Amino acid sequence: MKRFIKRVIFFIFPIVLLGFSSDILLKSIPNDYAYKKRYLDKNAKNIEVLLLGNSHVYYGIDPTYIKKPAFNAAHISQSLNYDLEILKKYNKSLVNLKYIVIPVDYFSLYSTLETGAEKWRVKNYSIYYDINPGHDLLNDSEIINMKLSVNLSRLKNHYLAKKSEITCSESGWGLTYASKDSKNLEETGRVASARHTITIDDSLIYRKNIEVINQIIEISRTKNVSVIFISCPAYKTYTSRLNQSQLRNTVNTIDEFVRKNTDTKYFNLLNDQSFVAEDFFDADHLNEIGAKKLSLKIDRLLNN
Repeated sequence: MKRFIKRVIFFIFPIVLLGFSSDILLKSIPNDYAYKKRYLDKNAKNIEVLLLGNSHVYYGIDPTYIKKPAFNAAHISQSLNYDLEILKKYNKSLVNLKYIVIPVDYFSLYSTLETGAEKWRVKNYSIYYDINPGHDLLNDSEIINMKLSVNLSRLKNHYLAKKSEITCSESGWGLTYASKDSKNLEETGRVASARHTITIDDSLIYRKNIEVINQIIEISRTKNVSVIFISCPAYKTYTSRLNQSQLRNTVNTIDEFVRKNTDTKYFNLLNDQSFVAEDFFDADHLNEIGAKKLSLKIDRLLNN
């Protein structure tokens, strides 16, 4: 029996060691999450405009077009609860903060990162931001949360091919949705609108997101900071397919927040006709042309 146990240990130990070593190597690869945490650690005190939210802001607002010192702390699929967690983490450091810009899009009130198709991204906040609201230890591992093929590809691309995983600018804006690579607007509008349409009969997630927004507003009020809610522009092949009940409830909810809180504003740019086909990477994301247009518009709104 002892010999059997020794053989098992002898067999398992190299596998465990390999997995542990691989996890360390994966965590050492520079990426957007690690970059933005380092930036906020060092520069939060200088930021006057903090941009939070999902990929619509990540790709859609370039802080270099905003006159006040601004940083884009949005991430792909980042939901409202993680906007709150980032704000809480840097609350004491954001001593010069004047504005928080948060997207409240068609899907924002009815979903969270944990309940979405990209819930695997939760581990990025735990590993790289030290944000783990669920206190799930499994979220501290790259190996456990990603497919073996993905991890092997990342190791190869970084350590052998010397490819970078940082896909944002110095100010946090996403660089990869270029106009030269734009997608079919008809097809992406159909797919994205279906993906973002959610059965809202179960209001548990909705209620949780309402509480999150209340907490964001309360933190902002204590800092004398204005909260700017926006619904980001989208192309007609997306907006024409949206469920009107879900959309109307979103708009009415944010309008009610603004009515009750004088330190908040809401700008619904979803159907802004100044954005044309050439501004979009796909039906609900802007390319660099549209991002410049939206960024300048946000700058004007802040200055007014």
